[in-house]
Amino acid sequence: MLAVDGVIRHAGKHLMRLQKSVDLLGLPSFEKIDLDTVVAELCLKNHCETGQARIRLTLTAGEGALRNLRSGGSARIIISAVPCLPQNDSLCAVTLPWLRNDRSPLAGLKTTSYAENLVALDWARQQGADEGIFFNTSGHLCEGATSNVFLVVAGALLTPSLHSGCLPGVMREVLIESALKHGVSLMEQDISRELFAQAEAILFTSAARGIVAARSCDGKSLIVPDLLRPLMHACF
Repeated sequence: MLAVDGVIRHAGKHLMRLQKSVDLLGLPSFEKIDLDTVVAELCLKNHCETGQARIRLTLTAGEGALRNLRSGGSARIIISAVPCLPQNDSLCAVTLPWLRNDRSPLAGLKTTSYAENLVALDWARQQGADEGIFFNTSGHLCEGATSNVFLVVAGALLTPSLHSGCLPGVMREVLIESALKHGVSLMEQDISRELFAQAEAILFTSAARGIVAARSCDGKSLIVPDLLRPLMHACF
């Protein structure tokens, strides 16, 4: 999550997504915590009370039997806060050689099973890119290694539906809501490789980075239409 001057952006949406993940994993509901107070205190202690800070909230069930998802005696909620590093205004992207399993029982869940994403991101950086793009086992666009993906095709904004197996990102939701509010045509749909190749612009969204445009993908130069610039600014 992103905190600005010690205040979490879109805190309610983050907690709602956490609750959905907890429910789908079969874990007991976590007690509602005073996240605003905890984060403000953490940012102060970690010297990031001004400017942007990256907040991580991890819920663990603790110890227990292998087949038991119930919270054990060592169950914990862990929250950390660190200063955000400066972000680039644009990035280079590359499509990844691996597929996201849209039929996985963890599809669409924000979990600590993140090694796949980190390996993919490392591979992308070895290719000289900043972000990698997953397609799924059905042959459709899914998401970035650390982000959600939006395309501009023939003047319309497209993004994979949640059926693609992509994470229901908070900033993804914010951009969709903002597009509807500003009258920008937006569709959630299956996006084939052929349709992906027609993209005039690619946007990546994440809570920590906000909305970042790709200046290139797989060596193809891209632009950000002027229509989207006010929309990107409004979301932040």
